[in-house]
Parts: sequence; C-alpha cells; structure tokens
Amino acid sequence: MIRKMSPRHFPTTVSGLLMGLFLVLAVMTTPALADRSLTMDQIIVDAQVLPDASMQVTERITVDFSGHWNGFYVKIPQGNTPIVEVQVSENGQPYKFNPGTEYGPPGTYLTKSEGGDILIDWSIDANDQVRTFDVSYRVINAVKIYQDTAELYRKFIGEANGNKISYVQVNLTLPPGAEQFKQGEDIRIWGHGPLNGEVEFSGPNEVVLQVNDLPPYTFMEGRVLMPVSLFAGAPAEAYDVQPALVRILSEEKGWAEQANKERAMARVEMGVGAGIILAALASVFMLWRRYGRKHPTVFDGDYYRDLPASYSPAELSVLWNFKTMKSNDITATIMDLARRKFLFLEEDTVQQRKLLGSKEVTTFLLSFLPAPEPASLRKPEEAVLRPHEAELIDYLKNDIGGGKDYIYLTDIEEYAKKNGKKFHLWWSGWTSDIIAKCEEYNFFDSLGNITLFTVLGGVALFVLGFVLAARIGTIGWAMMIAGIIIFVVPLFFKRRSVTGQEDYVRWAAFKRFLEHFSEMQRYEIPSLIIWEHYLVFAVTLGIAKEVIKQLEVVFPNMQEGDYRFGQGWMMYGTHHTGMNALTNSFDGIGESFERALKSAEKAVSKSSSGSGGGGGFSGGGGGGGGGGSYGGR
Repeated sequence: MIRKMSPRHFPTTVSGLLMGLFLVLAVMTTPALADRSLTMDQIIVDAQVLPDASMQVTERITVDFSGHWNGFYVKIPQGNTPIVEVQVSENGQPYKFNPGTEYGPPGTYLTKSEGGDILIDWSIDANDQVRTFDVSYRVINAVKIYQDTAELYRKFIGEANGNKISYVQVNLTLPPGAEQFKQGEDIRIWGHGPLNGEVEFSGPNEVVLQVNDLPPYTFMEGRVLMPVSLFAGAPAEAYDVQPALVRILSEEKGWAEQANKERAMARVEMGVGAGIILAALASVFMLWRRYGRKHPTVFDGDYYRDLPASYSPAELSVLWNFKTMKSNDITATIMDLARRKFLFLEEDTVQQRKLLGSKEVTTFLLSFLPAPEPASLRKPEEAVLRPHEAELIDYLKNDIGGGKDYIYLTDIEEYAKKNGKKFHLWWSGWTSDIIAKCEEYNFFDSLGNITLFTVLGGVALFVLGFVLAARIGTIGWAMMIAGIIIFVVPLFFKRRSVTGQEDYVRWAAFKRFLEHFSEMQRYEIPSLIIWEHYLVFAVTLGIAKEVIKQLEVVFPNMQEGDYRFGQGWMMYGTHHTGMNALTNSFDGIGESFERALKSAEKAVSKSSSGSGGGGGFSGGGGGGGGGGSYGGR
C-alpha cells in the first residue's frame, strides 16, 4: 500500500532564510527539466472472464506526449498465466505485427520475452500530441479453480510502473451464468492498492474497479471469487484440488480491517493536519491584530483643506509609500526648492546629440540662487534648508554641474548615462538618509523581535514537518504548510504608528480635496499662490496632472489678478501656453529624473550576476498475477 503523502541587516538574513526555504521546496516539488516527457492521462481496461478460465483484455491507453517519441510499450509479467493473441491498434486502425526483434517503422509492433515478462512494443511518431492506443491480448489460466471456489486474482497495473496515471478504470465482465448467483455471497469482489480506490458491482455480471491519480510504482489489483460451475470449459492445469475459500476470506477480512484502521488513522491525520494549518492561520491572524491592523484615528472627515503637516514632499513620500521612494520625489523637492527661491526653473531648448546628428529638445534650465532672505518668503521658516534638500542642491550643482551656477535637466540624464553606478549610489544614499531622518517623526510602529521569532519558528516547523512527512505524510505536509504561513505572512506586516496613521488619513483627505476642489464653492478655494505650495505635494501624491487641470478651471490661464502661477521662481510657456505649458513642464521634469534613474539602474544591473461485496480498496494483496508497466522510447 502506498499512502499519499529590526536591526538594519535583519532583512538580509530573512531574505537568505526565505531563499533557502523555497530552494528546498523547489527541490522537493519540481521535477527535473527534460527535453521531453509523457503523461499518462488514463487507462480503461475492458476485461472479459471466459468459461475456459482465460480472460480477454483490451487496454485503452491515453498518453500525452511532450517532445518527440518513437515508441511506447507495455510489459506484463506472465508466470503461469501466458499472454497470447496480442494486437495493437489506434483509432480502429490495426498496427502491423513485426516478427523480428528490432523496432520497425511507425505503425508496427513486436512482442518478445524478457525473463518472465512479455514486452509489447509499438513504433510511433509522436510529437507534442495526445494519442490513444488499444492493446488487446488473452490471458491463459487467468482464473484458478479450487475445490470450493474459482478465483480471479489479477494485477491490472503493476508496481513496476513508474508513471503516475491520472485515472484507471477496469470494466470486468464475468462468465455467462454469473447473473444467476447472488452478489456479495456467491460472488465476492475486492480491490487492492491505494486506499482511494473503489470496487463495486455495476450490473448482473459486471464489476468496476477505479482509481484516481494512481501514484508511480503502485499496483492496482482485483480479486473475484466465483462459483466453480461457471468454468466448465477450463483446462486441467487451471485446477487445484485444495480448498481455498476459508483462507481467502480470512486474508481479505484481515486486509479490510487493516485498511479501515488506516482510513480511520488517515481521517485523524487529516483532522490533525487541518488543525495545525488552522492554528497557524489563527496565530498569524492574532499577530496581525497586534502588529498589522491599522490604528483607529480621531479624524474621519472627507476633506482636509490645508497641509496636514509641515514636513517636506520627500518626507511625505516616506509616510505615504511605506518607506519606498520614487523618482517624482526628486521632482517634488526641486519644485519646492524653486518655490522657496533656492532655484529658478526656466523652460529652454538645447541641442541633444543622437546616434545620427543632433536634435533640438525642450528641457529646463535650473539656476542655483543665493539663499533667500526669510522676510522675502511667505513663511520665513522656509528659508532654512533641510539636510536632504541641501544635499540635493550640492549634488546637482557640484557633482553634475561641476560647480556652475546652472544645469540643464538633460545634463542630469547624460550624467546618469555616463556615471550610472555613481548616480544610483547617490540615489540610494539620499533616499536612505531621508528614511532614517523620518524615524524622528515616528511614522511607523516597530515590530520588535516578532519577525525574528516568526522566521525561526516557521523554519523550525517546516524542518520538523519535512522530517515527519516520510512517516506521517499528512501531518508532516501540514506542518510544512503551517511553517511557511508563519514564516512568510508576518514579513508583510507593516503598520503606521498612531501619529503616523493620523497624519496619513489627513493626507488622504487632503488628496481628495485636491482631486475635487473645482467642484466646491469659490470662497472655499485658497488663493493661487497657496496652490503653488499644494501642487508640490500633489506631485508626491501622484495627482499633479489632475490638479493642474482643475486649476485651469478655477484660475483661467493659471492667473489670479496680476499674479501668474510660478511667478518669480518658474518661467514656462515659451513653447506652450496656459495649462498645457504647466502640465508639460511638470511632465518634463519628472520624465528627466525617471530616465536618469533607469539609466543608473541599468548600469547597476549589468554588473550583477472485507465481505467481498464491494467498497473501498484494501491495502493488502499483491499476490495476483500480471500487472503491466508502461513507458516510451
């Protein structure tokens, strides 16, 4: 019987453990890659027991061939039950018998003896297709006739078969006259093999045995006891003068009891396995409630009409994107620095070298200005640079611009192409510094050592399950699944702190305000100069285009009285007008940094490498004759 079976470097450690865990899983569950393979979809056996104690058999074999195959075979043990009258056909067309020992052309078959087995081999030309073959033969002396009973004891699939078979069905017809006897008393049936198999009477003289997903190297066997009178034409060699009925019934009773015990144990194992997985899910759920569920907030409004906090656009990105930063965070920072008079942005054209000649492209000239006087700003405190802002200006001016008082955005792209690793290193350091600085804001809850505990616990559970799987399959696999759940799921836990979540919902309400403000009454809408500040954060929130479109509705030509959007810090519209000019300006700045980062990332990536009345099968048996195995060539 076969049974189916937060320290900074901590993420690196977790990644290594995770990779190792899935490597083990891959080794366990992934078959070796090959140029070709075959899948046995099903075998339908039609077998008729004859009065002369022989059995006429037709096997209909459906095979899914992947790749090119030249032949297929069935090998059947003979013993005291010789195989005769072999024929092979496909779709009603018989194959031609090849009397030799060498393989013939497609459409031919041969038979030969190999020890006590008969090999039936037929030549084909199969390439990535499903084929169905019929193999017919007669088994001599398939039934053994004792003093008190006649026994058919036959393996229809042998334990030597190395291929999984998705479905096997045996339709067994008993000799004429069997319909006159009482099923389950005069005629008894049993099936042996995997415990998911079934055997039953399907008619007055018919029996069906079936198994889904027959594993490799697993036999499927039937045993039928019939009245001796059904075999009046049997030859002398089919007879045995000894009585056998009591012995056979005792054997089958013992095997049935053992099989039922194993089924009961399997149900217990299934229950325990399900309990283990449910316990893992419950544990993860409790951990999520403690470490992953969002904190409730005081604010629950639809809109927030002012900036919810005083941190910079790049710092907002840390909160908004859970410590992930994007190229538009540079765009937002540059726009904010220009708004605060540290930079001046001016639309311009330059000649950009191409593969063949050059091309005039529209870009932005970025001029570096002296630090503004606090009194010149609407908010004097904005005259003080944050560390990441000062670092960005220094990098743009000195590393990319070589100390000049201006650079073009195209210069940034060219620099990133030529110095990809340096640019990527700077970007990684710049974003890491901002994320580290935001620790002061207490945006996120710390998981403490919970991730370490769940990783170690998950690995321990997985390893223990792996060890147990060979002996207690269901429980072992359940422990492995539970280990993966406990290992993996908490890695995705992330939660903003109470203050961080409070800020987040306000920023979300502020975003909704930016998306819908054109629908509001005019007196509820701030002045255009304030929208300059708001629009910087709209870049970080990913809705700058939508906001600009709405501004055009509320402030035609992006003007309010004599004041034009960007006045004193941004000059646009040389090549466009109105809303299109501003939209294209924001797009141009963002796309420049996006292209620069992609160039840098490419540079980095290039360097990386029972009773007899039917029912379920019992796990005993194995003493029946025959039992084919299958393969291709």
